[in-house]
Amino acid sequence: MRILYPFLPLLILAAAISGCSTGISREKYPAVVSRKELSSAQAASTPTQRQNAESDRLFCENIPRDAAGNVKYPYFQIHYNIKKDRVSFPYDHLDIIVGDHHYMTQINDWYMNFKDYADKTVMLEGYFLTINGHLFIGRNGPSCPYCTGGYVDFEFNSDQDFSEYTSGATWIRLYGILREATGHTGPGLSGPFYHLEAVKVEKIPYSGKGTITD
Repeated sequence: MRILYPFLPLLILAAAISGCSTGISREKYPAVVSRKELSSAQAASTPTQRQNAESDRLFCENIPRDAAGNVKYPYFQIHYNIKKDRVSFPYDHLDIIVGDHHYMTQINDWYMNFKDYADKTVMLEGYFLTINGHLFIGRNGPSCPYCTGGYVDFEFNSDQDFSEYTSGATWIRLYGILREATGHTGPGLSGPFYHLEAVKVEKIPYSGKGTITD
């Protein structure tokens, strides 16, 4: 298995971050759809639109429309098939394994240099997290450019049932592929949305550092 680690500049970045503040301006990355922008778009939608969007986790292959033919916002347009990718996933030949060390550094690099990681296969462990109807895997610690709530986390899309998982308490192992979707938050408002296509998420006994520092 190949293990990829970020280079020295990202280690310097990690060392400069403390608490839940990154020191990185969100305005420097305006093209990336953030969780804050998504929440604002959800708040502006009708209750029915919010319920429909959250039940579908906002991921779809085609443009969602209501009975009148109007586009329903917000939504993420994907270009993959989880069931198909699950069959061919190379569990024994992964591109990236994220361990207890440089956990934050690696996830920071995914956000900031995603083009270097697109379509790479990944395995990582962390807490199962749900935020505003979205799914994340992460650990406690200093934040990253788009992370909130004291977690270093990364969003994932899955077709599994997580009704028996507890956010912030269930420890999981995730096998997935780093993907770029197109996030649409309103008419003419769209941008890349980075996440993991989770081909397999399994509940495992806690076996790592729940709180990370690097």
